[in-house]
Amino acid sequence: MSKTTEKDRAKDDEDLDEDESTEDNDDGEEEEAKATAVRGRGHAHEDDDDDAEDDGAVPEDPYWWAPHAVLSALVLVGLLGFFGMFNKTPLSRLAAPVAPEPDEHAHAVPASPSPAPTQPRPAQSAQAPREMFGAKHLLVMYKGSRRAPATITRTKDEAKARATEAMTKAKADPSKFTDIVKEYSDEPGADRRGGDLGKFPKGAMVPEFQTGLEKIKVGEISELVETPFGFHVILRTQ
Repeated sequence: MSKTTEKDRAKDDEDLDEDESTEDNDDGEEEEAKATAVRGRGHAHEDDDDDAEDDGAVPEDPYWWAPHAVLSALVLVGLLGFFGMFNKTPLSRLAAPVAPEPDEHAHAVPASPSPAPTQPRPAQSAQAPREMFGAKHLLVMYKGSRRAPATITRTKDEAKARATEAMTKAKADPSKFTDIVKEYSDEPGADRRGGDLGKFPKGAMVPEFQTGLEKIKVGEISELVETPFGFHVILRTQ
């Protein structure tokens, strides 16, 4: 019985060794299968990369975000400039100056010292009013006298004789002076105005006329007065 027992034990040991050997073989096969699968995936990945390169696909740029970031920064700088965030930079000196805001207390401080009172100037002597005159007249012109129209063809002597005739009639009856003007005077518009010159200051007329006027009194008829315009007969009204 002891021999049988030893044989059985030996057989059990052999069976145990076979089982362990079988397990070792199984473990080895599993490891080898895993390694083969890993290598297969590696080859498959490499094949995919090769296929992508063969298809002409461009690989994705890792810096695709850079242009967008630059554009965003430029937009931000523009907005900040629009709202005046850079007004304190030296470039702001090139802009037109802006008037400062009025200070609500500015009215309490004088902008400049009050000027010292000046001595009153002595009153200038008032200019004496110019002497005024008034007159009516008739004018007999001759060819070549100042402003004589082309219709005047009489000579200077003829003009003097005509003016003398008018003067004689006026001295005889000064009240008819207006009618005498309409008959004898060559002055344009004399018939409408009756020879009336209105009122005028001393020196407004040519010197010869002014001298002849001052020789008579108001209401009197002058002698013949010769001027560059011809011969005058004057009635002083003022």
